[in-house]
Amino acid sequence: MSSLLSISRDGQERYVNVTAAIDKGFNVGLVGEAVDKAVRDYDLPEGYTIKMKGEDESINEAMEQLMLMLVLAIAFIYLIMVAQFQSLKAPFIILFTIPLALTGGFGALLISGNEMSIIAMIGFIMLVGVIVNNGIVMVEYINQLRREGVDKREAIVTAGKTRLRPILMTAMTTILAMSTMALGSDMGSDMSRPMAIVTIGGMIYGTLMTLVVVPCIYDLFYSNKSMVEEEI
Repeated sequence: MSSLLSISRDGQERYVNVTAAIDKGFNVGLVGEAVDKAVRDYDLPEGYTIKMKGEDESINEAMEQLMLMLVLAIAFIYLIMVAQFQSLKAPFIILFTIPLALTGGFGALLISGNEMSIIAMIGFIMLVGVIVNNGIVMVEYINQLRREGVDKREAIVTAGKTRLRPILMTAMTTILAMSTMALGSDMGSDMSRPMAIVTIGGMIYGTLMTLVVVPCIYDLFYSNKSMVEEEI
């Protein structure tokens, strides 16, 4: 007859650790999700429970914290733009650039074959802070033209033509700076590559769509009547 050499307790309850290592080429989060799904369907004897611990638990907690940081970043960006524009509508229009950039980031991860990770999530947070600059440049110049008495449609077209070059230059500097990280093959590059891929994909797609979507949304949200600065 054999028995345990020691008995582990947590809160006066016995527990047994079952450990495993992840082989190369497998994602800890995906494997942990598959294991958690499998154990949930397992019919345990009465009084027994299974809890996921270790690296999988740490990753889940980190992802929850990063999601909270992303939400807070968007909220702070909106409040700062409200103070800058003295308006609620203009910052709301600019916020439409964020889902466009996030879509591009997810698409880049999918195309490159990278899974969602903590480093990639950091890239999304960075992307939120960078992509709104394009919308700010566009909307601010449209408002400036309208304060000078230019018609709304004409102001939108003029802003699109005038701000096209600075918006593309801003996006290109970010993309080129991140390309070295995305294409690097030195030690540690595998860890930082998802962040660069997310930023590059989000900037490319978000910038191109910003040039089309933001003017259209501005046209929908604002009326054609002449507006003074306080009303804008």
